[in-house]
Amino acid sequence: MEGATFEHVAERAGLTRGALHHHFRSKAVLLEEALTWGWAEYGNHLFVHNGEATLSALLTEFVTLLRDDALFRALAASTVLVAPQALTDRSEKNAALDAWRDQIAATLPSTGEADSETVAGLALVFLQGLTVTAVTRPDDLPQPDELSAAMTALARGLLT
Repeated sequence: MEGATFEHVAERAGLTRGALHHHFRSKAVLLEEALTWGWAEYGNHLFVHNGEATLSALLTEFVTLLRDDALFRALAASTVLVAPQALTDRSEKNAALDAWRDQIAATLPSTGEADSETVAGLALVFLQGLTVTAVTRPDDLPQPDELSAAMTALARGLLT
């Protein structure tokens, strides 16, 4: 974030620095808006993929996007690695994570073995860890041929 100047961002976006500054008064505001837009684009897709609203489907789709979609990988990495250090007011991010936790918890079957909010919180921790892995050691992400089975086993393990 420190090295990202308005000039560089404007150049990459094909805009003038003045046009960029007209819409975003600071890099922090630009980052917040970019994250809000990005998660609005990807969020619903993650929670209902191929008609499935399950923890296993969410985990599988998240890993698939991290591995195959550079824009999603950048969005997730910026959320997990850049935003916490760049933004002083984390209340919006925390509210968004709370909403994700609630949405994940709502997809969980009631097993009586594990509290759904605890499982959903652990799933969020895992998603953030997957994001760091995608940036630092992408080859450690489950590969397509093992992904579904690995995420199904993980989801089953979280639920018990």
